[in-house]
Amino acid sequence: MNEEHELYSEIYRTKEKLLELNSDYWHLYSGYSTWYFWVNLLTILLPLVFLYKKLDRTRFFEISFYGYTAHVLWSNIDQMLSMYNLIDHPHRLTYVLPSGITITAVLFPVTFMLLYQYCSNRQKSFFLCALFGSILFSFGFGALSRMAGLLTLHKGMNLFYLFLIDILVAYAAYAFTALFKYLKKREPVI
Repeated sequence: MNEEHELYSEIYRTKEKLLELNSDYWHLYSGYSTWYFWVNLLTILLPLVFLYKKLDRTRFFEISFYGYTAHVLWSNIDQMLSMYNLIDHPHRLTYVLPSGITITAVLFPVTFMLLYQYCSNRQKSFFLCALFGSILFSFGFGALSRMAGLLTLHKGMNLFYLFLIDILVAYAAYAFTALFKYLKKREPVI
């Protein structure tokens, strides 16, 4: 057996063991019988119901594009931070989904979608509102999540860094949405 194959086999075995450990941990400490599960479930369902009731249907695709962009950016960042053990979500909705799915896939995007809608409908400064929203989200919700055991930070990661990521994601999603709105208005070149 060559060195490459041995190393790959060890990685494979380690991933299998990690999957087994995650499953055991979830069943013991995060499953249906724990309050963590129900909080995670509500963190997904309540924002989606609220979004369904409040979303401006005349701008459905624009606002949804903003939310989708925020979701993709934060989910990828969260996955990378988790991979490097900088951030962890010990109590997930389920062990088969990526960690942080409730926050990065639903709560953050929905919150900032509605903030984007509010600011653009009322000619308010999105950048200023997103700044305050990011402060509340990182230092408020982030701190609450840490106290409740839903979020752990390691290796120097702190709430200020989460704030910077929140604001970066909010502004980047805004920029991508503005770019696509601009491209939509332009005449095709061909």
